[in-house]
Amino acid sequence: MRVCFLRHSLAVICCGFVASTCFGADGWRWRTNKLDNGQLLLAFTETEATDDLGALRFYCRPASGRIDVFSSAGEKERKILADFIRSDAYPKVQLEGEASFVEPSFSEVAGWEYHFEIGADGAVFNKFKNTGRFGFKFGSHTADFGSNPIAKSGLDKVAEFQAQCRKPAVDGAPRGAKAQQ
Repeated sequence: MRVCFLRHSLAVICCGFVASTCFGADGWRWRTNKLDNGQLLLAFTETEATDDLGALRFYCRPASGRIDVFSSAGEKERKILADFIRSDAYPKVQLEGEASFVEPSFSEVAGWEYHFEIGADGAVFNKFKNTGRFGFKFGSHTADFGSNPIAKSGLDKVAEFQAQCRKPAVDGAPRGAKAQQ
């Protein structure tokens, strides 16, 4: 239900973003927005009249410690999903220091996409927050987001999003990057 609501709400959310002063070279920037008792992080442009939200989006419930990663499924990814189904294998995605199961879905707005869950304090999201690069291996496909101008425009919003998604520290114990070292 949450995934369905999220997909259908993305178009509405785009209208709610407030203008910003810092853009990537082509007008794209990482943005956050409140959605359905959670937070949404996506790349968005205000310089072009388009409904393109970028290939990668993130969602979390505050203090949950988990982040849902949504990605558009191009032809290559759709074939990999079909191969997983034909071979009756778990559709797994490999990330730095963790693995997750992929859930495919379809919407009239975005077409085929898939999503998986990662830790808010995991190595892959910490790297993304610092460098703008987000990568994973999905079957035979290696995804590497962050080689375009969007990558570094709005990293402050990525850090803000991560901070909201993290579980609160328990009994004074450290959390986040310092706890992982």
